[in-house]
Amino acid sequence: MFENDPLQKASEYAKAALLRLEFLGLPPTPQNFSLMYAYASGKVPEIKSVMDEAVRKGGLSGDQARAIYERHMGAGSEREAVDRSVKALNEELARVMSMVQSANVGTSQFSQTLNSFSGEIAKPMSVEEIRATVSKVMQETKTIAQQNQQLQAKLEQSAQQLNVMKEDLTKAQKESLTDPLTGVGNRKHFTTEMKRLAREAEDLKTPLSLLMIDIDHFKKFNDTHGHQVGDQVLKLVARTMTENLKGRDIVCRYGGEEFVVILGQTKLADANRVADALRQFVAGKKIIRRDNNQSLGTVTISVGVAQYHEGEALSQFLRRADTGVYLAKAAGRNKVVVQDFDAATMAKMPEHKGAERFSELDSDDLPTTEAEHAHPAH
Repeated sequence: MFENDPLQKASEYAKAALLRLEFLGLPPTPQNFSLMYAYASGKVPEIKSVMDEAVRKGGLSGDQARAIYERHMGAGSEREAVDRSVKALNEELARVMSMVQSANVGTSQFSQTLNSFSGEIAKPMSVEEIRATVSKVMQETKTIAQQNQQLQAKLEQSAQQLNVMKEDLTKAQKESLTDPLTGVGNRKHFTTEMKRLAREAEDLKTPLSLLMIDIDHFKKFNDTHGHQVGDQVLKLVARTMTENLKGRDIVCRYGGEEFVVILGQTKLADANRVADALRQFVAGKKIIRRDNNQSLGTVTISVGVAQYHEGEALSQFLRRADTGVYLAKAAGRNKVVVQDFDAATMAKMPEHKGAERFSELDSDDLPTTEAEHAHPAH
């Protein structure tokens, strides 16, 4: 998007980006710098309008900057990488098809020569004529053999190139489904897998449970110790969950300090035990500031647990788990609250800000970004 900027313009944009970072009090990380460079260049009008609106309302936080970047730049870069891989793949396939077609032409010509030879030897021929005809067939045979050798070498080379392209495409597709900070699945991956596993649970009549997880007092921790330490906390929580879950369990970052875990073929009671184990594992981790080895204490999580009910709207399923988080925080945090599917529980589900954000699960559309709908502060 910006690689073709002339040197003078690029220098102007870079200086303006650094000044704006200083004005907003944000660290000059590569992501923040890229965002401010885009703002200065004006090539993404949406970025300028969203950032200006945030500044008018009191400033731009690190979380807001990250969400803007993921929405307007991160996902686009992933799509461009996939598009480039697909284009290169199509070009290479076209080249292979061209080589195969050329080989077919050579083979057809050789077949015509053999047919002609077959017709000629049926006639009375002198020794000289026979010798000349045999020489012609030998030459055609040598030519087609050389063409086949060349084709085989070219096809082997193309096969290697196609393997490289396949790996690049797989990597690009994986990156488009991965949260760049924590390395777990992103919101798009969660939505896709949630729909797939809900269909599977209905088809096979197997249980499906969900954990909604929110880091306690994360905003306060972020504001006190800085966004870099906050990012360290997010990575620690994500790593703790992936290290203590089964391979088939799916961990995703839903947005901001919020994570979700999909537990396929898992009943509510078992999901509750998993949730409490994760809560204890996280609470047992100490946060150490990397730049000076200062101990910052521990971090805790609040967890809501729900089991999918056949025919239930996925937005309601997610909202039940989210309500569990809400109630866990209201009860003092660092707790697990189960939200079963029954009339009494459904009637008591509190209406709280942000519940409508789960409606995307009831449509066939994919979510816009992983952090656009960050969890409201509890």
